Amino acid sequence: MRWKLLAGNVIAVLLVGVLGWFLVKGQASEALVRDVEPSVQRAQALLDAVRAQDGDDLLDAVEDIAASNTVDAVFTADNEGTARAAAFDTAEALVRQLSTLPRRNRAPELVWLFNAEGVVLARNADRNIDTRRNLRTEYPAVAHALEGNGTDVRDYLRNGEQGWLEAAVVLVRRDGRVRGGLVVGFTVADSAARSTAERIGVDVGYLFRENGRITVQSLSAGGQGEKEQLVAWANSPASGGDNIFRSRVRFRIQLGGEQYLAQVMPMPGAYSQQAGAIVLRSITDATSPAGEVALPVLLVLLLGLLIVVVVNLAITATLQKHIEQVEAALLQMIQGNDQARVEVKDEELGGIITNINTLVDRLTGNGEEGG
Repeated sequence: MRWKLLAGNVIAVLLVGVLGWFLVKGQASEALVRDVEPSVQRAQALLDAVRAQDGDDLLDAVEDIAASNTVDAVFTADNEGTARAAAFDTAEALVRQLSTLPRRNRAPELVWLFNAEGVVLARNADRNIDTRRNLRTEYPAVAHALEGNGTDVRDYLRNGEQGWLEAAVVLVRRDGRVRGGLVVGFTVADSAARSTAERIGVDVGYLFRENGRITVQSLSAGGQGEKEQLVAWANSPASGGDNIFRSRVRFRIQLGGEQYLAQVMPMPGAYSQQAGAIVLRSITDATSPAGEVALPVLLVLLLGLLIVVVVNLAITATLQKHIEQVEAALLQMIQGNDQARVEVKDEELGGIITNINTLVDRLTGNGEEGG
């Protein structure tokens, strides 16, 4: 009986405690999740500002270079061979010069110098690569710069194994006319996404439309597995298809075992519509403090459980002892000892013990003699 009583009380305490723990944790989680959506909205605005500022800084730096005497020497050379040699030397020098650009923390991976027709004179790293490559026909941003009344452009360009680059297309003007231009590009690497994520406080990824599909080149959350999961979502009907970069709808997505609230947006400052950004806030991380909020409930549950066990064991031990004493006295009576009586002092059993002793007195006649 003692164990039945103990088990019943323990089960009751556990049920009430666990239910309370889940209720407190659930309410805390809901409150924390409500804070996630505004943070994603703020992050989108911050990303707009950060990308715009960084893009403007890049454009301004390249425009200053385009107006320098170093670049002027390329476009005033006597012949094509001299121009190409000067272009290569200038491209190499620009890589070193732009490596100190604020918040980039690295050198540009690509520098092209092209003539007024958009044909490459030279690029950094190898003087023989890309010679005579026509950037005007290959990249709309370069064509727009050359055909748009000398307008400098920021865009995202796809270049072979380097993948997607954030690029500034800046024209070189001499004597009132366009003589050529520069393309300076920084690879959109995971390090760039992580750097931006640290600045705005949520995870960031960069998405690109390529051959009718969306690709992910850079993501601050996780690794290649998370990129593949994001690509699968981006190319599914759930993403909105062609409107993926314009919808700005917030949604939930599972990446690498974590749940995120995310929002896709057009890439700020990009000339073309082939690039977008995604901001992600981990709901898993955001709701993790809910367990700490509910921890006191769990501790109270354990304390209550301990008290129930101790009290039940004490009560049932005393009750068991008294029952054993009653059983021993009754056994003596059954064996013919008409003087035996139940000598147990217990407030809870007092009435029962008195009635047992009275019954024995009547059956043995001891009570009448005593009367």
